[in-house]
Amino acid sequence: MNKNLLKLAIFSISILTIMAGAAISPALGEISLAFPNASETTIKLLLTLPSVMIIPFIFVSSYLTSRFSKKNILLVGMIIYIIGGVGGGLVSSIEMMLICRGILGIGVGCMLPISTSLVPDFFDGEERTKTMGQVMACTNLGGVILFTASGFLASLNWRVVFGVYLLAVVSIILVYLFLPKINPLKRSPDGVKLRLPGSIYLYGLGALMVVLVMFSIQSNIALYMVEKEIGDARYAGLIAATSTAAGFVAGLVIAQVKRLLQYYLIAALVFSVATGFGIISLAQDPLLMGVGVGMCGFGLGIILPSIMDQVSRQVAPTQTVHAMAIVTSMIFVGQFLSPILLDSIGVLFGNTTIQFTYQFLTISILIAAVTFFIKSIRKHVSGLRQTVVENKVNERQNS
Repeated sequence: MNKNLLKLAIFSISILTIMAGAAISPALGEISLAFPNASETTIKLLLTLPSVMIIPFIFVSSYLTSRFSKKNILLVGMIIYIIGGVGGGLVSSIEMMLICRGILGIGVGCMLPISTSLVPDFFDGEERTKTMGQVMACTNLGGVILFTASGFLASLNWRVVFGVYLLAVVSIILVYLFLPKINPLKRSPDGVKLRLPGSIYLYGLGALMVVLVMFSIQSNIALYMVEKEIGDARYAGLIAATSTAAGFVAGLVIAQVKRLLQYYLIAALVFSVATGFGIISLAQDPLLMGVGVGMCGFGLGIILPSIMDQVSRQVAPTQTVHAMAIVTSMIFVGQFLSPILLDSIGVLFGNTTIQFTYQFLTISILIAAVTFFIKSIRKHVSGLRQTVVENKVNERQNS
């Protein structure tokens, strides 16, 4: 087994999953012009509807791993992915486009829990940690390229954007050639089903909140730029790519950032995200908006991978796919709820502009950052006190 080629296959699958819903985000402005009778919420559903289908099929895929090999499930999922992804650009009505987006979600649902469990399947110890970081970095780098390409394609014709889903053909070839066939997962011999730790559900809730905030960029940025008249689809693609580029950098330096910030890691990252949204809400040109999006991408690009890494470490190997299914399903619940909840907040406050949405997120996340800072200070002080006590005990024992 050539591990470099195996990694390449895993990287390609991860790229497909990250681009599933958001690949067409730079084209939303053009699609809204092509279907003027469709509401803004309906246009946003083109991004979020795949999440509705992804969620149940994540658990279907998890169940199927006990009957079929992961490799075969992945190959079927990628074929469905191509049909739904490319089909969206070939139909003539917004209703048919939504159906194709649902089919795309089924394909992603089949792939997702397996893609997140492949690294623990083939790598251990330090190599496993390193490979997970490489997967996240490669995924974000691929996202940069794809979002940029989508923006330029959308400037030519919004239908052409859907052609990016043909990249799944490359993944099919890589998986078929280089991913070893993993036998169906065996249940415990006595038939007892191991219960997942309660912390898995807490991590799932955390992932939901992170993605709910993160997806407000993908679902709104193209429409926001049209609203403020500061750029076309090409700029929207570049700005969306800025978030992913920042996530790529975050994946490379995550270990160093953790060592530097220690107790204050989450608080500092949340504050970075709040600052980023504040800049977005005030930006009057694409460059400043890109800075704000980049700050959001960096903070969220460390928080979400950290959650996934912790999940994989807290369960037995036979539970990995199921645990990942729980957390990834919550991620897509967050994606689906993001535009619905944020639009509802605008209606509640009597201001439905996207700028108000970003202002609301700025204030809410800033409050969360202050809360985390207070908790971090208390934890740090408690740690220092514990260290002092331990030192005194050691001194007495030595004397």
